[in-house]
Amino acid sequence: MALSTSHKQNVREKKEEGLVKEKISLEVEDYVDDEEQVSCCSKLFCEGQKLDRKYQEKLAEGDIPWYIKWRKQLAMLVPFVIVHVVWWTCFIKYNSWHKFVNYSGKQQFYKDTGALGPNKNTKPWYMSITMIFGSMVAGATSEGGASVAFPVMTLVFDISPKIAKQFSFLIQSVGMTAAAFTILFMRVQVEWKSIIYCTIGGIAGVIYGLREIAPELTPPYAKMYFVVIWGSFAASLFFLNRIYGRKVYIVLDPPHLPEIWHSADLVTNKFLALLLNWKALILLAAGFLGGIFTSISGSGIDICSFSVLTLLFRISEKTATPTSVVLMAINTVIATIYTKFHPDEGFHELVWEFFVVCAPIVVIGAPLGSIIGSIVHRLVLASFIYVTDAVQLAGALYVVRPWTTEKCHNRPDKPGRPSPDCRPLHLCWTSALIFVSGLVAFYIFQAAGEKLIIRNNRIEQQSEANKTDQPAWSIDGSTDVERPHSPPAGGTVSINDNSNQQSKYDLVDEEE
Repeated sequence: MALSTSHKQNVREKKEEGLVKEKISLEVEDYVDDEEQVSCCSKLFCEGQKLDRKYQEKLAEGDIPWYIKWRKQLAMLVPFVIVHVVWWTCFIKYNSWHKFVNYSGKQQFYKDTGALGPNKNTKPWYMSITMIFGSMVAGATSEGGASVAFPVMTLVFDISPKIAKQFSFLIQSVGMTAAAFTILFMRVQVEWKSIIYCTIGGIAGVIYGLREIAPELTPPYAKMYFVVIWGSFAASLFFLNRIYGRKVYIVLDPPHLPEIWHSADLVTNKFLALLLNWKALILLAAGFLGGIFTSISGSGIDICSFSVLTLLFRISEKTATPTSVVLMAINTVIATIYTKFHPDEGFHELVWEFFVVCAPIVVIGAPLGSIIGSIVHRLVLASFIYVTDAVQLAGALYVVRPWTTEKCHNRPDKPGRPSPDCRPLHLCWTSALIFVSGLVAFYIFQAAGEKLIIRNNRIEQQSEANKTDQPAWSIDGSTDVERPHSPPAGGTVSINDNSNQQSKYDLVDEEE
C-alpha cells in the first residue's frame, strides 16, 4: 500500500515537472519568435546608412565634430531655411495667400486654352497635398517627384501633360536638389561614375527630347508611354529580387580591386579609357535615353541609371537610390534652365501657380525621404517602386482607356493636321510593344548581370591569388592594415551607423 502511494506520488511529480518544462519551452519559443520579429523589423526599417568610406571611419573613431554628429538634422535644416526665408518673405510682402485657393482670376482662361481640364475644378492646394507624398517618394526612391506629380496631374486632375512636365522640372529643381544636398552632406554612399557619365549623356538626351520628341507626343501617348516604361521596370525588379542570396556590390569601382572596372577598358591608354570603356559607354547611353524620357514626363534619367546599376552591374539599391536622386537633381536643373531660356519653350503661367504653393512643402518632404531611404532596407525601397508603378499603370488604363476614343481630341497646336491626337489601335499596340520591349531589355540586363558577377568573381579570385605572397596594402598605401579575408559564402557585409569597421570588400553578398 505504501509502495503504491509512493509510486503515485512519483508519477504526479514527473507530470508536474513535465508541465513546467513544457511551459518553459513554450515561453522560450515565444521569446525566440518575438526576437525574430523584432530582428526582421529592425533589418527592414532600421538597417542603417551606408556611408562613404572615410566618413564611416570618422564615425567609428567616436571623437567626431558637431556637424558630423548632427549631420541628419543639418542636412534638412539648411535647404529648409534658405527656401522658407525666401518664400515667407515674398508671400508676406505681396500678400499672396490667395494663391492656395484660386488662380488669380485666370481659371477659365486656363480651361479655355486646354491647360486645365474643362470638367475639373482643381484647386492649387490640391497639388500641395499631392507633393507631400510626391516629395517623399522622390527623396526615398529611385523615382523622381514626377513619378507622382505627372500621373496625378494628367490622370486625376486632367491637366495638360506639357504643364505637368514643366511643373515637374521646376518643382524637382527645388525638392530633389534639396534631397541631393541632404544625401551629399550626410555622405551617404553614391556611385560617382554613374553620376558623371549619365549626366553627360542626360544633357544631350534631354535637349534632344525637348526639341524633337516631346512636341510630337500628344497627351494620351505621353500618359501611356510614361506608365508602361515604368511598369516594365517594376516587373523586372520584382523578379530580380526573388533571386535569394544574390550578390550585390556597393560601388562600380571598388578601391581595393580596380581590375573590376578596368577589365571593361577597350584601349590601353588610360586617358582614352575614361571614355572607351564599355561600362562607361553603357552609362552614357542610359543617360541619353533617360534624358529623352525626362523630356517627355519630367522624370526618367533616374530610373534608367537605377535599372542599369541594379540589373546589369548588380549595385545595391542602397547605393543606386541616392545616386539616382543626385543624378535627377542635376538633370532637372539643366531641363529647367533650357525650358526657361529657350525661345521655343518657356514656362506656362499655370506652372508658376502650382510651383509657389508646393515649393515650401517639397523642401521638407524630399530631404526627409532621403533620410528615410538611406536607413531602411533595400527591399523596402523596391517595394515602394512596385506599389507606385502598379498604381500608375492601373490608373492610366482606367483614366485614359486607350482602347477607346474618349480621350482623343483634335490638335489645336497644328491646324494643318486635323486628325485626332490618338488612334486607339495604334496607341494600344505601341504601348504594349514598349512594355514588352522594356521587359525584354531588363531581362537581358539581368542575364548579363549574372555573367558579369561570374566574371567579377574570377577577377577577385585572381587578385587574391596574386596577393598571396605579397604584403597586404591598405587603401592609403600603407602596410599597417592586415589584408582582409574574403567574405563568407552566404554572409553579409554591410555598413551602418553602428558598425565598428568598414569592409574593404565593397560588395554585399546577401541572402534574403
